[in-house]
Amino acid sequence: MGRPGAIETARVSGAPGFDTLLIISIGELGTHVLEAVSRSGLFRCIVVASRSGRKAQQRINNALIGAGLDGYFPRFEAVELDFNDPDCAKQLRALAPDVIFSAPSLRPWWRTEDPATGALPFAALMSLHLAPMAVLRERMAEADLDGIWIAASFPDVINPCLTRSGHGPHCGVGNLQEPIAKIQAGVGQALSVDPTEVEIRLVAQHAFEYYVMREEPLDALPPYQLQVLAAGKDVSDLGHRILREPFPFPYDLHFNRVTASACLVALKALAAEGPSRTHLPGILGLPGGYPVVVEGKHLQLDLAEGWSVDAAVATNTASLAWDGIGALDADGTVHFTRETSRALHSLTGHSIESLHPSEAAQQAKWILDALPADR
Repeated sequence: MGRPGAIETARVSGAPGFDTLLIISIGELGTHVLEAVSRSGLFRCIVVASRSGRKAQQRINNALIGAGLDGYFPRFEAVELDFNDPDCAKQLRALAPDVIFSAPSLRPWWRTEDPATGALPFAALMSLHLAPMAVLRERMAEADLDGIWIAASFPDVINPCLTRSGHGPHCGVGNLQEPIAKIQAGVGQALSVDPTEVEIRLVAQHAFEYYVMREEPLDALPPYQLQVLAAGKDVSDLGHRILREPFPFPYDLHFNRVTASACLVALKALAAEGPSRTHLPGILGLPGGYPVVVEGKHLQLDLAEGWSVDAAVATNTASLAWDGIGALDADGTVHFTRETSRALHSLTGHSIESLHPSEAAQQAKWILDALPADR
C-alpha cells in the first residue's frame, strides 16, 4: 500500500485497468478532461457524447491531434446523445463504458456572475447543476451500468443529494484535491524536501478552496482537518500556516485545467493495481471530501490517527454554511441558510428555503427566468 499517509502517488503499471471512458456533455470542463485523459494512456477508447455530434467530433479531433503529437493514439468515438431522452438508457447500455465522467449544468458558474444579480451565495445556483444531474441519474439507474460514475458538478453536495435519494455517483473530483499541491509545494520549499514526499490528509468541503487560494491572506477559514508529515515528522502547524499565505489564483476558464488534473489523479487511483491512497469529494453519501484508500471500485475513508468518522463528517457539515447551506437531510434535501433564501427570493420572487432533486427542475427554471437571457 506504500507509505502510510502518502497521497496523489497512484501509478498505473502495465496495461491500464480500463478500456472505455465515456464523457457525457462536452462543456469547458469536459473538454479539458478529454484533452488530459487523451494524453494519459489510461484508456484504449474515449467516447464523447453530446447533443451535438458535430461539436463532439470537433473536440475529439482537437484532442486527437494534440495527443498524437505527444505520442498517444487512443481510439475516439463521437456519439450524439441527449440524456433528457428516455431512450438514452439504451445507448448507455450499448456503450458499456468502464468509467463515465459527467459535469452538466444548465448554466456554468462562469456565466452566472452578473452585476444585475448581485453577489449570490454559491448554493443559490445549486439547482442549475442538480437539475440536469437528477435527470442523468435516472438514465444511469435505468441503464444499470457496471462502470464507475465520476460526477464533477458540485460533487461535495450534489453527489450525496443523489445518493441519499436514489442512484448516485461513485465519486466526484475537484476542490478538496486542489489546495493539496499548495501545501506540498510550501512545505517542500520551507523544509528543503521533495514536495512529492510530503504526506497529507485533508478533510474539507467545496468552500475551503476559495479561502486558501486567493490573494488576500486570511485567518478565518471554513472548518477543515489537516495532517502534514515530512520525513515521518508531523509538521501540520507549518501546513496550517501555508494554507493562510497569499496565493493569487485565476478563477477563470483556466481553472478547468486544474480540475482536469484532479480528475486524472482520481482515474489513476481507480485504475491502479492494488490499493492506492488519494483524496476524493462526493463519496459514500457524505458531504465534502476526504482522504481515501481506493481499490478498484471500493472506497474506504483513510483518516489520520485520532480522527473519527463522525468528527470528519461534522467538519464538512459545518463548512456547508460557507456555501450558503444550513443542513443536508438523510433523504437528500438541502436546506438553505437565511442569506441564501433571501437572495433567492430577491432574485426570483419565490420563497425558496430548500432543494431536493425532485424540485431542482422547477427551481432552476425560476432562476434562469430571472437571470439575464444573454448570459
